[in-house]
Amino acid sequence: MKKYIQGSFVALVTPMKEDGNRLNHAIDFDAFGELIDHIVKAGINGIVPCGCTGHAATLTVEEQIKLIRFARERTPEKVKVIAGDGSNCTREAIDLAKKIEDIGINTHMQISPYQNKPTQEGLYQHYATIAKAIPGDIILYNVPGRTGKNIEPETTLRLAKDFDNIIGIKEASGNMDQIKKIIHGSQDSKFSVISGDDGLALQIIKESGTGCISVAGNVDPVRVAKYIQLGLEHKYTEAEKIEKELKELFRVLFIESNPCPAHYALKKLGIQAGTPRLPLVEVTDKTKHEIDLVLKDLGLLK
Repeated sequence: MKKYIQGSFVALVTPMKEDGNRLNHAIDFDAFGELIDHIVKAGINGIVPCGCTGHAATLTVEEQIKLIRFARERTPEKVKVIAGDGSNCTREAIDLAKKIEDIGINTHMQISPYQNKPTQEGLYQHYATIAKAIPGDIILYNVPGRTGKNIEPETTLRLAKDFDNIIGIKEASGNMDQIKKIIHGSQDSKFSVISGDDGLALQIIKESGTGCISVAGNVDPVRVAKYIQLGLEHKYTEAEKIEKELKELFRVLFIESNPCPAHYALKKLGIQAGTPRLPLVEVTDKTKHEIDLVLKDLGLLK
């Protein structure tokens, strides 16, 4: 059965101008356009602006809308744009999703509520209320390392069953037993289970997952697109070869807080991603050295 969301997607970095204002670096839309072109040219199936990798936590609503509109206008129609537009406030999540739909985006990646740590019933009611309020499609985003609360598989499957416009989940829990439960519990539906971890993507695809929303795809979109496509084609030996090549990239992009290493790696490749907004800072010299070595090994840096 063909799933709703399938393939390779990139969680976009939001480039910032290094203008001396560490509290509120301005968005560099020229560099953002270069990044999108770099990714689209590689054959990636879709992009996700304004997720965790795109500084969602430090963007204003107006900035999110501008970035998502820009991404849609810059991207060919064949490339899917999924809006990162969740909130820990249900009312605000609905309001932003409606504004995003007004600019022509109807697929929303909604992070689970962070900081307030709702119960499983609270998580269900949060997503159920959003699903009833907007006509567009919703991808749940489970990343307990950032939110402090896991969406249990029973809650995910309940939402998938009860709402036709809850079409998938980006799973970044790192818990393969949980991910298998969701995949196997939804295998007779079109519900999509997408890896939120580059390093687990192939393992999840082998279990009938449908792809990956990748951080590494910002830096090496050609290999990431090929890696995911081969996995989906069940060409596992070839996919495992690329996975092995990318293993160190997956690691170094998370040795300091994401997306700080990705910002530095992109600058080394000539895309001026700038320095993240506070409280995130530029990576250390030690991390820079490790990233340089990986980029050289991949042939991305001379």
